[in-house]
Amino acid sequence: MKIVIQDRLNESERELLAKGLSKHHLKFVRKLSQEDIDDAQIILGNPTPDLNIKKKHLKLIQLRSAGSDTFVKRIYPDTVLCNASGCYGIPLSEHVLALLLALSKNIPTYVHQMDQGLWKNLHQGKEIYHSQIAIVGCGDLGTQTAKRLQAFDCHITGIKRRKTTALKYFDEIKTIDQLDDVLGDMDTVILCLPQTEETSSLFNKEKLLKMKKDAILINVGRGSAIVHDDLVEILPYHLGGVGLDVTDPEPLPADDPLWRNDKVMITPHSAGGFIWKSTRERFIQLCIENVERISENRPCLNQVDLDTGYRINVN
Repeated sequence: MKIVIQDRLNESERELLAKGLSKHHLKFVRKLSQEDIDDAQIILGNPTPDLNIKKKHLKLIQLRSAGSDTFVKRIYPDTVLCNASGCYGIPLSEHVLALLLALSKNIPTYVHQMDQGLWKNLHQGKEIYHSQIAIVGCGDLGTQTAKRLQAFDCHITGIKRRKTTALKYFDEIKTIDQLDDVLGDMDTVILCLPQTEETSSLFNKEKLLKMKKDAILINVGRGSAIVHDDLVEILPYHLGGVGLDVTDPEPLPADDPLWRNDKVMITPHSAGGFIWKSTRERFIQLCIENVERISENRPCLNQVDLDTGYRINVN
C-alpha cells in the first residue's frame, strides 16, 4: 500500500518504522499536501484543516494525537480513523504529578519568593499520602496516572462512562452518573477526558462547588471539560489550587484573569507532544500494528467510533 507519513521522527526511529512497514511504499514528508493525500491509501499523521481527506481511496488515517474530535466529520464513512491514545500516558501522567506536587507544596509561591530573595516559610500545605483522589477518565492517561499515584499510598477512585467492577491501579470505580456523589469526598480531582459532547462543560459551577473548599483540581485532558467563566467566578472563595495544562480558549489570552490568580498553575499544553521519546516509540509500534491489521482486514487498535468520538474496544 502507499503510505504517507507526517515525519516527526529522528533518523533511527524513521528506520525502525520503515523496517516494520517494509512491504509497503512509504513517503516521509514534513508537511502533508493535498497531492500526498490524493496519492496515498494510508495517512500516518494529522492532516491540517485545509486538506480534503474525505476520499474513498483512503483506507486508514492513523492520527498522532489522542484527540480525534476535529477529524470525525471530515472523513469518508468507510475510512478507518484511529487516534494515538496510549502513546502519551507516560509523559502526561508525569506532568500530572508535577502539577499536583507543586500545588500541594506551595512551589509557585516559593518560586516567586526567590525573585524577591525572600526566605519565608508558609507553614502550610497538603499531603498526598492517605488523601482521596478521583481520576475522571480511565483511559491510558488516567490509568498511567493512577499507576504512579499508587506510590503515594492514597485512595484512588476512577470515574468511567460504563460500570466496571475493578480496574488495575484503582481502588474503586464509579460511573460518570455517580460523580456528584463522590466529589465532596475528594482532596484532588484529575481530569483526563477526551473532548466529546458528553464531556464538554462537565465541570460547571455546580460541579465545582460540590468539590471540597480546599480541593485541588487538575486538567490535562481537554480545556472544554471546565467552564472557564464558572472557574474564574468561584476561585476567590473556593478550591485550594488548580493546575491546567489545557484551557478553553486555547491559547489563553494574555489578559485572562486565570494568569494572575495565585491559586492557579498554567502550563501551555506542554504535557504531551512528540518531544517525548516514550510517545514516539509507542506511536511507531501502533502504526506498524495498525497497517498490518488494515492490510489483513482486521479491526484496528484505537479505532474511533465516528458517532460517539470514543475508541472502539478491540481484542
